[in-house]
Amino acid sequence: MAGTRVSNLRLTKVVDGDTVKVELNGEEESLRLICLDTEESRAGSGKPVTHAGKLATAWAKGFFGVNEDGFPEAEVFVDIEFDTSDPLAEALKKHRGNFGRLICYVHKDGVNFNVLAVEQGWSPYFVKYGRSRLYHHDMMRAEAVAQARKSHIWDPATNEGGETRDYDDLIPWWHLRDSVVEDYRRFGIQRGVLSVRVDYATIVAAAENEERITVLCDLQSGINRWAGNGAVIFAGSIQHKFNLWIPEIDSEVSQRILNLVQLRYAGRGRSYVYITGVVEDYRGKPQIVLTDPSNQFSDVPPGT
Repeated sequence: MAGTRVSNLRLTKVVDGDTVKVELNGEEESLRLICLDTEESRAGSGKPVTHAGKLATAWAKGFFGVNEDGFPEAEVFVDIEFDTSDPLAEALKKHRGNFGRLICYVHKDGVNFNVLAVEQGWSPYFVKYGRSRLYHHDMMRAEAVAQARKSHIWDPATNEGGETRDYDDLIPWWHLRDSVVEDYRRFGIQRGVLSVRVDYATIVAAAENEERITVLCDLQSGINRWAGNGAVIFAGSIQHKFNLWIPEIDSEVSQRILNLVQLRYAGRGRSYVYITGVVEDYRGKPQIVLTDPSNQFSDVPPGT
């Protein structure tokens, strides 16, 4: 299967090893390269800045033929490819991350940069938000090649004496999350489960009518705010605001909900959970009130 593709876009900047910018429809679009998570080359993300991250950024700039500041000195053109074959207008809406960036593959001169970056050892095969639909086997093979060669991030000497990332901890957790996303893709979507990012307009409309819905939520960050006698979970994003509200936190039922969130889903837990309930509009944001840990939380799609 081939994904929706846009060809011959002018590259405007290489930001780092997994983020570039292109000109699309007369505007500059930031691209977050799917299934990549190169190490950091600049502070500010909350992740450690590493030598491997700086090298990955330099390698990406060399691959795309830009200067040290990331800007092309001559015109550079690339193709982008989305991970589904939806019509372009739909793909441009569907494949956007929490910060509005397009999530896609980038091809230059017939080379899939995403796969090559993994094969060269600049990034693990990053499945935290789900595996590649188009290039899963290519990505698996590419990661195996890099590990067999102990290339870059797989060689402890690359970051020796500096900051590192703990892949022994991260990779099993990413694959746990990926298994949940695969269940959602295979069974959840056809059973009407909504995604906060993809189906946000549907969730907002359901809130206006106070409908009962099921939403796949990412609770990695756990409880985000304590308010009065309740607790709030920000289950959406900056672009897609959606909250879960736990009332009367001193009650026995609410304590069970808090325990479930903090012990099973937050941090390095399962993260994803199917939440079912009546969604309502609360101060301009859709919200589900959590009052029943047995019937509102599920690790599998409804009907499974």
